[in-house]
Amino acid sequence: MENAETERALIELRGRLDRQESRLQLAEDQLAIMNLMTRYGLAADCGNDALAMACHTKDAEYRVSSPRAGRDGGHEDLVLQGRGAIGEMLRSDLHQSMLPDTAHTVGPSDIDVRGDSARAIGYSRLYLREGEQPRLMRLSINDWTFHRVSGQWLIATRTSRLVGESAAQDILCSLSGSER
Repeated sequence: MENAETERALIELRGRLDRQESRLQLAEDQLAIMNLMTRYGLAADCGNDALAMACHTKDAEYRVSSPRAGRDGGHEDLVLQGRGAIGEMLRSDLHQSMLPDTAHTVGPSDIDVRGDSARAIGYSRLYLREGEQPRLMRLSINDWTFHRVSGQWLIATRTSRLVGESAAQDILCSLSGSER
C-alpha cells in the first residue's frame, strides 16, 4: 500500500511541476516579448537601425496608418516589407530629423502566446520634444505578431492605427472576439 501511495504522490507532484514549468515559460515568453517591443522603440529613438532591424524577422511587415500625422503630412498608409525596408525608414531624412528628440513608448499590451507564435494588442505613443516641451505626436493602437526563431522572439508583423480610426477600434474589438 505504501508503494501505491508514494506512486500517486509522485504522479501528483510531477503534474504540479509540469504546470508550474508551463506557467513560468509563459511568463518568460511574455516578458521577452514586452522587452522586444521596448527594445525596438529605444533603438528607433537612438538611431540604431541595426538593432531595430534585428528585432524583426527577415520578412517582417510593418503597416502604419498616416505616418505623417502630427507633421502636416498626408494620410496614406506606410507599408514596409522586410528588415531592410524597416532600416531604410529609420535612416530616412524624416526619421533622422526628429532625433534625438523622440520617445517611442509601448504598452500596456495584452500578449497571447501560443507555442512559438504570439500576438500582442496594445497602445503606443510617439513623443517629440519641441523646445523644452515634449508633445504627444502620435497615439496608436497596435496589433503585433511574433515568432520564436532559434529560441529568440522576433517581430513578424506590426499594424499601427491612430486612435480614433475605425481600424484601430477593430483591432481593440478583436481582443475580445467581438465584431463591430
